[in-house]
Amino acid sequence: MTGIVALLLFAFFALVGYAVSGWAQDREETKEALGRRLTTMTGASVGPSSAALIKDRRLSRIGPLNALLQQLGFTKKLVRLIRQAGLQKRAGEVLLYMLLLAAAAFLLVTLFVGKTAFAMLAAVIGGLLPLMIVLRMRRKRLALFGEQLPDALDLIRAALQAGHGFLSALQVVAEEFPDPIASELTEVAEEIRLGLTVREALQHLTERMEDPNLPILATGVVITQEVGGNLAEVLDNISYTIRERFKLLREVRVLTAQGRLSGMVLTALPFFVAVALILFNPEYFRPMMESKQGLYMTGYGLCSIVLGHILIQRIVRIKV
Repeated sequence: MTGIVALLLFAFFALVGYAVSGWAQDREETKEALGRRLTTMTGASVGPSSAALIKDRRLSRIGPLNALLQQLGFTKKLVRLIRQAGLQKRAGEVLLYMLLLAAAAFLLVTLFVGKTAFAMLAAVIGGLLPLMIVLRMRRKRLALFGEQLPDALDLIRAALQAGHGFLSALQVVAEEFPDPIASELTEVAEEIRLGLTVREALQHLTERMEDPNLPILATGVVITQEVGGNLAEVLDNISYTIRERFKLLREVRVLTAQGRLSGMVLTALPFFVAVALILFNPEYFRPMMESKQGLYMTGYGLCSIVLGHILIQRIVRIKV
């Protein structure tokens, strides 16, 4: 009976979240449709480029929820992570996913295991799962941006040598390269076109992407434009420096591969042993799950595993 009630509660909350999200989406689509009709009636040109100039900074499509999220301090960091991951999601949607997964994990573990401590642990893991996905996508996107940057600088240099201006060279790269370099340089070009200085636009790019090579690029471009010099030659030197940096980074990763592999094996080994004991000799492992001392030992072991994994990763992660 308790399990049925738990499942019904989760289904209710999931349906409420889905309904609220769908209602907000319908309102947004209605506004967009009205905007298109007004454009057709008035003949005003409101294309994608014009729409991109007006950025929707709302954290949620629901007014009261948006006002509430604006008051929370961590939402700015979450918005930044979502932006760097390249997701077309609002902070409110990600938080809704986190709450639903946390509730689902808590109810399911309570239903099948019946231990409040494990249910709370499952809720924490389930709630953090969307955030972990966002962080993983952010890491992959930033890495891809760093790999594309030297080739993009080479194309900008070639465009400058062919007679293009800096703004025109950025547009050439945006047309020729895939995301994320294309979308980021497009935004830089739009900001310059709207009246921002090159220094300000490149500073915004540096803050958005957090790539260690961007401060060097921004400094070189700004000094060249304000003081004078050969910008094409500066970009060529920066591109060469970035490639050499990546080469050194790959050598470091090769040298630290054994340490990283050891960390993964040591982290995964206790879980494999626990699963093997549960499958082949459940009576031997039962005290760890049912006795108070066993639960304390399990919790201490999990904390030690996480702490050890973090320490090993910090040791083998060498910044270049």
